[in-house]
Amino acid sequence: MGQATDKLNPPTKPLTARVFDRLASVKFAVTVVIIIAVACLVGTLLPQGADVARYLAKHPEAATRFDLLDKIGLTHVFSSLWFIGLLCVLSSSVAVCSSRRFATVRRTTGFARGRALGSMLTHISFLLILSGAVIRGVWGEKGYLEFREGQTVAQFVDERGPQPLPFGIHLAKFEIERYDHQNAEQLLVSWPEKNLKAALPVRLDVEQKFGEFTLKILRYVPDFVVDMQTREITSRSNEPRNPAILVAVNGPTYHNHRWLFAKFPEFGHGTTASPLQMAYLAKSADGPIKSFKSTLDIVEGDAIVKSKTIEVNSPISYKGYTFYQSGYNPEDPSYTSLQVVKDPGVPVVYTGFSLMIVGLFIVFYLNPWLNERRKQA
Repeated sequence: MGQATDKLNPPTKPLTARVFDRLASVKFAVTVVIIIAVACLVGTLLPQGADVARYLAKHPEAATRFDLLDKIGLTHVFSSLWFIGLLCVLSSSVAVCSSRRFATVRRTTGFARGRALGSMLTHISFLLILSGAVIRGVWGEKGYLEFREGQTVAQFVDERGPQPLPFGIHLAKFEIERYDHQNAEQLLVSWPEKNLKAALPVRLDVEQKFGEFTLKILRYVPDFVVDMQTREITSRSNEPRNPAILVAVNGPTYHNHRWLFAKFPEFGHGTTASPLQMAYLAKSADGPIKSFKSTLDIVEGDAIVKSKTIEVNSPISYKGYTFYQSGYNPEDPSYTSLQVVKDPGVPVVYTGFSLMIVGLFIVFYLNPWLNERRKQA
């Protein structure tokens, strides 16, 4: 009778064993992974950290909504305690599975041990990758700094406010590199009466034929201005900010001089009405931006300990901090902004990926090869 009762009511497992069984459950692990994936999606779609202030500066009407999101931790997802907690739970699940794989490796031999070893290494690699993410969330830092050429700073700004750096960083030089403009300077001429059109090169003191007319560019002014007292035409600078050309047009019954302005084509005029329509297409002073880069000096005390010219995909690292070129101000060519990242979990993550490669190699290549050898023996 006692034996029948034991079968109907099996002894309850200890709490520790039940927790381990739950953590080892594939269904449980998949559920946690789905929750983490949704959290990552939210963190990707919503502005995070220091980006929130920039977003609110452009959309002040969203302040109330973002106050609520901040209270529930959705404006700093990847550093929030609940997200780090999810990573710890998943890490615990992987750790339990890895310990069981390790027990399998210890009690097996030969081919079975090799098969279990590959699985164990793969589980450990996942554990290391998750551990790296937890380390980054707890001890990592991410922010930005802004300064101008010649300045030295020893702090950056993140979502918590100004944060000190253990060294100084000096902006020795900032430069913007541009592509050459594709369009050369041209004088566009049309004669509606004869239905003729042409694009002539801009050459000083060179006569060029167009139908019955001869055109000659007499003068080029890069930054056109008229002295209101002397009525003399001069240039305010050598930069092509308001470029203009003086064109002489001569024909059988028409002779005239005419100023043409690249930026203000409607202001072009001559002394008499012209049968020709003309426009001045100037070469742009600033072509499209190719890259922008900063020459940085890392300063400790009065000594420069490291220097490098960084670009968007070429950062500088020192004492765990990495500085990425991130922005510039088109109205201030001496100003730049850098993204600052400190991620102590990176070595752990890289170790995890290395173990993953080894484990997958054992599972998908070495074990099948050993299995074939065993069958042939």
